[in-house]
Amino acid sequence: MNKELKTILEAKEARRRDLAALPIEEKIRILVRLQRMAAPIERAKGRDVRVWEIPLGE
Repeated sequence: MNKELKTILEAKEARRRDLAALPIEEKIRILVRLQRMAAPIERAKGRDVRVWEIPLGE
């Protein structure tokens, strides 16, 4: 494995560990942000989309 690929894979694993360590409330906030980002794209495809309505405290 070359050095660049190894660095990328190590960073990916570190990010996964960081996300796993977050409190559930922060994970939900991230999920809702992703839903809001994806909703317009999914609606443009004709799909029925429901985004959770929770305050994000941004």
